[in-house]
Amino acid sequence: MPEKLKQEIKHFLEGKYSPKGQEMWNKWYDRTDEFSQNIEMIQSDRSILKKELKQIKKSNNTVFHLSYKNWAVAASLIALIGLSLFFYQSISVVETKQYATRLGERAKITLSDGTQIWLNAGSFLKYPEEFKGGSREVYLTGEAFFDVAKDKKHPFIIHTDKMDTKVLGTSFNVQAYPDQTTQEVSVLTGRVNVKSTVTEENVYVTPGQKVIFKSKSNKLQAFKDIPVNTISLWRKNIMVFEETPFPEVIATINRNYNVAIEIKNKNLNTLKINGYFKELSADQVMALVCNIVNAEYKVEGGVYKIQ
Repeated sequence: MPEKLKQEIKHFLEGKYSPKGQEMWNKWYDRTDEFSQNIEMIQSDRSILKKELKQIKKSNNTVFHLSYKNWAVAASLIALIGLSLFFYQSISVVETKQYATRLGERAKITLSDGTQIWLNAGSFLKYPEEFKGGSREVYLTGEAFFDVAKDKKHPFIIHTDKMDTKVLGTSFNVQAYPDQTTQEVSVLTGRVNVKSTVTEENVYVTPGQKVIFKSKSNKLQAFKDIPVNTISLWRKNIMVFEETPFPEVIATINRNYNVAIEIKNKNLNTLKINGYFKELSADQVMALVCNIVNAEYKVEGGVYKIQ
């Protein structure tokens, strides 16, 4: 158990104000039987623990009027319990889950609060099995559309490696693939706060707006008048590129179709693409992209080679 946590409990048992110490004690106090059955460290003290806690509970509804002897016994038992990893993990650790979509795969996830998340191909989401505490926090690598359940008392926060996106209850799209030079948040409904974790810059985004974090300048840039029907078109099997660097276009095609692509002509990497591709096969998309950049491709050993 961390030394700081030990001190919090010690202060509480000594009658000093310690919210965390009180919280730890109350949880242990209310679950005495469970702890006493599972903690091997206090096998020899189990009968004492049960007897003492039963007496305390029977004689008083609070823990603030214990006798000095009872405090001493309780404190010593707390110290023993504190040596056990089971005690620390049972109270402090929130069980987390994670979900990763493969290339060419998408998924829908519903969290414990009712929030719905659509996860795009090649993405990773980490989230608690059950939300606890003052906020609801998840971690995203890749792209996802969020329809967040409303809860004004518990803000919902999405962490990516460059941004924190904070909402109370709204729907929006977050794109944060590690192989791209930008990350962005597009809002469909409600109001969203986006903060750069690099510069601490804050931007509020409302429906029909989006904010883009540019890694090259470490700046957040807001855009208005974004047609809401263009947000998260990937959920309808539509790919949209707007002045997108050619390597990122290829990476997107790779993720969506799970195909291997090799750029033989490195000069193409300096180009940017504008395009709208709706429900097309990998061959059709490759043909159109190559036509835009005046290139050709051939398939060798299952690999698309652009030259």
